[in-house]
Amino acid sequence: MNPTDSTPRSHPLGFLALVASVLLLGWGLPDPASAQLTEPPPPLQERPIHFPDFQSFELENGLQVVILPYGTQPVMSVRLYVPGGNAFEPEDRSGLADLTATVLTQGTRTRDADEISSAIEGVGGNLSASAGQDFFTVSTTALVEHLDTAVDLLVDVVRNATFPEDEVDLARTQMLSGLQAQLGQPQALAQRRFSAIVYGDHPYGKNPSPETVQNISRDDLVAFRDRVLHPKGALLMIAGQVDPGVVEIQIRDRFGDWAPKEREELAFPTLPQRDDRRIYMVHRPGSVQSVLGVGHGGVEPGHPDYFSLVVMNRVLGGGADARLFQILREERGWTYGAGSQLTRPADRGVFRAITEVRTEVTDSALVELIHQIERIRDEPVPEAEMDAARNYLAGSFPLRLETANQVAGQLATNRLLGLPLEEITEYPERIRQVTSQDVQRVAREHLHPDELAIIVVGDGRELVEMLDGIAPMEFFDVRGDPLTRDEVLGLAEPTAWQADRLEAGIRRYDLYLQGEPMGSAEYTLERDGDSWVSTTFVTSPAGSQESRLRFSALDFSPQALEQEIAQGPMDIRAQVQVEEGRLQGSVSLPEQMGGPQDYDRDLAPGVLLPGMDELALAVADLEEGARFSIPLMDLTQGEEITLEVRVTGQESIQVPAGSFDTWVVEVSGGPAPLTLYLREEAPHILIRQEFQGQPVRLDLTAFGTP
Repeated sequence: MNPTDSTPRSHPLGFLALVASVLLLGWGLPDPASAQLTEPPPPLQERPIHFPDFQSFELENGLQVVILPYGTQPVMSVRLYVPGGNAFEPEDRSGLADLTATVLTQGTRTRDADEISSAIEGVGGNLSASAGQDFFTVSTTALVEHLDTAVDLLVDVVRNATFPEDEVDLARTQMLSGLQAQLGQPQALAQRRFSAIVYGDHPYGKNPSPETVQNISRDDLVAFRDRVLHPKGALLMIAGQVDPGVVEIQIRDRFGDWAPKEREELAFPTLPQRDDRRIYMVHRPGSVQSVLGVGHGGVEPGHPDYFSLVVMNRVLGGGADARLFQILREERGWTYGAGSQLTRPADRGVFRAITEVRTEVTDSALVELIHQIERIRDEPVPEAEMDAARNYLAGSFPLRLETANQVAGQLATNRLLGLPLEEITEYPERIRQVTSQDVQRVAREHLHPDELAIIVVGDGRELVEMLDGIAPMEFFDVRGDPLTRDEVLGLAEPTAWQADRLEAGIRRYDLYLQGEPMGSAEYTLERDGDSWVSTTFVTSPAGSQESRLRFSALDFSPQALEQEIAQGPMDIRAQVQVEEGRLQGSVSLPEQMGGPQDYDRDLAPGVLLPGMDELALAVADLEEGARFSIPLMDLTQGEEITLEVRVTGQESIQVPAGSFDTWVVEVSGGPAPLTLYLREEAPHILIRQEFQGQPVRLDLTAFGTP
């Protein structure tokens, strides 16, 4: 989000955006100028670190055990860490570790999912599994008096999970839905592209996709569990108000007979060699903001420069008082936030600076980001900034060691990464030893402004020429597939839509929110001489829309549109016509959307009126992988927009109107990214419409002749 983009953006569209216009109309952004900025309070006196005693031992099967008796509340946690995160997945099964973690707790040989849930909730506890970049974790929490029950459940899912087929199917469907939602999330798109570019063929460069997730079967989950969930090289961490002697007996009893295997060691390749600064643009049509991710490879976890790098990052972008935040937000007003980070996985991490700005200042923000990276290399950091960074890092660190869970987490991270305990116990001292000279040295050695991978997620048509002089560019769509510069700029010849493929008819739809009916829509297409007339009615608790569209039945050229959108007190009315290529008429808008607009202008060849998008799709040549654009006139903004269309696959779906074989089509560039299911048989009528990242869908309930 950005602070100056506070005007709600919506425009009269047709059937494909009829729900989006109702849902998105009136969504404004807060104005940070109204917030009162105050000086931060003075720092509290630094608290010394008293790291608690802990007990550690190793079972004969290779399981390392740490017992940390600590805390003031009668609660405890047990966490099992095994090498086996996302890095261990086969490339064509990316997403396997996360899917395994999701289903691991959903059934064992003696308990189904409901019984497991009831057992742990019955003692006020929690049981879960998760997959990180390098490690697979199974954890449980409960009151100390219920330690037996919690540990029994953890052991049961770790050793006896059955991965019921229905639970696997459900988890796969949820993951696919999440991936679909990511296509509408610019930050997620930037992270995926950054990982793919910086890490390349390294295991950290993999990203799940619908194709890799669809490849995963129940047998794959069982095989992955058998491959990674065994004791040799694993770490079991027990923390809380526990009796170490009692816990040790229980652990030896429940884990002692767990059969070991040889632990697989990943051979991490080196990162791709970077020899220039390059922009990797993810073209997201219709974006009014740009996400910028700027960075490159970092260091391994045990690097001797680690503490100096932490201070350097704090000065550059590690907080609200850091340079990136202060300059890009407070001084320039370009963004709500900006920062930088250093990651620390088992292998090599990354350095990355991140911000999100409005489209028109993308070039300025990017130049400033690069300048600040160069500046911290070229200029010594003043002592005032050094003191602020060191005081914050050293002074806040004890707050990360207040609870048993926090201490256990710090200790587990050090153990898993093979780091000495002194990295925790001596953290404040080592931070305070970092000098301005140290910061400048590590910045020069580890920051490489001439080798930056620059990820830009935004509307490429607005950004390409703006960014041309900064660095060479490569282009991708939101799914990560390469694009050409001409494809991004929409320089291809307009598509000739074949109006004679259309058929007169009437269709009815139900609108669902979170699976519950919330409205309806009716669509009619009729022939009137040499014209087609399309009429649409939409009603929902949020508002209504009615439109009447006329276009040529000979060459698909637009002729006229009458449309009304009502949402509470807000009312939009459009009445325009096109004669000999000239758009005339008016649009009545609320004052907060700019007020009334009159039109008397040429309409570029091939540009359609709102509502003709669905009709163009109905007559398009659809096939696997097909990709094309639909240019539309945005009547509220007074500008042309382009819908980007991609056919991603085929699917048989069931709706109230029956079962249909459909093309799965993704559409971006409008008020919200959409997934459409269009009948395979031409004309490709709309069977279902989903809104990426929103629990909203439209299903066909009936269709026939008028």
